[in-house]
Amino acid sequence: MQDTPLSEILEEHRHPQREFQSTLRFLVALLAVFFVITYLFTEILIGVQVVGSSMEPTLYGGDYLFVNTTAKVEYGDIIVIEANQKDSIHDDDAMRWLIKRVIGLPGDTVWVNGDKVYRKHAGDAEFTELDEPYLDPNDSWGNYNLAPVEIGEGEVYVLGDHRSVSSDSRRSDFGTLRLDNVMGVVTGWSLKYKDAITSFFGFFSRSKN
Repeated sequence: MQDTPLSEILEEHRHPQREFQSTLRFLVALLAVFFVITYLFTEILIGVQVVGSSMEPTLYGGDYLFVNTTAKVEYGDIIVIEANQKDSIHDDDAMRWLIKRVIGLPGDTVWVNGDKVYRKHAGDAEFTELDEPYLDPNDSWGNYNLAPVEIGEGEVYVLGDHRSVSSDSRRSDFGTLRLDNVMGVVTGWSLKYKDAITSFFGFFSRSKN
């Protein structure tokens, strides 16, 4: 068996048509990766920035996070949801995105009494007090004694973690919100690394100024 000279192998690799095909495959792969990343970060994972103090001490104004638009809404999730509500930042009733924590889902009954929140699932006889370790124990908000609220089909009951300042489902003019209006659920990894994510986006924001 005769060995192929190295010069012929090198010449074969330098063939213009093969170089063109190789370059074309690389560009197609690069374009595919670009479209996948673009779709991922515009349709599934959407970046948001927190405004206001209603979610302290979990989140602070200026924090950057990512929400998953395909995630199922569950108890305790932090969600971004569209609502027609006034808040501490805005004086009008225009539609806006709010960030709140999920307390009750369809079929539940939620009862706020003093500084405690109780929930009863459909079919249960008794309320259960919620364990909420994310709240600031020094945040005094215990002046509420509200009638239990039954959550209808397709609705969600939300509260802010900063209970003394948050505008949320405790207010009669706020009430429950539509699950259809949920943009997405804040991802666990962006909560865990929110300081790093905020610093990253903050750097580029400062660079533009």
